[in-house]
Amino acid sequence: MFVSSLVLVFSCALTFLNAGDVYPPPELMEEIVNPLHEMCTTRLSKSDADVASYNIETNTPDMKCYMKCLMLESKWMKESGQIDYDFIISNAHPSVKDIILAAIDKCMHVEYNDDLCEHAYNFNVCLHNADSVHYFLP
Repeated sequence: MFVSSLVLVFSCALTFLNAGDVYPPPELMEEIVNPLHEMCTTRLSKSDADVASYNIETNTPDMKCYMKCLMLESKWMKESGQIDYDFIISNAHPSVKDIILAAIDKCMHVEYNDDLCEHAYNFNVCLHNADSVHYFLP
């Protein structure tokens, strides 16, 4: 259940925001996004402000490792560094599955990097470039 919830978090990162909708829903933020964010910010000694002010074009080592933490904890990336596309696709929340599939389709061939922080960053850059309107870093 927790893993599926974490997949939903990343699914939310690419969700379409309709005018007037509050998204992600506050209950999702409270129950799922915030714990994942808290886990990775605590582990890496990052502040909420560090994450909130981060720009994807600024490739600082600490934020790359924050992305690695998010991807490992959500099971989007295996400990080996392999992006688990099958897991992402099969666990995408139905309400955002089309958006996720479109972005993932553009990022299926992100070149592997032995530095898993760099690898996670490269994947996130690809997702951002694939759909910058719906991407956000939790």
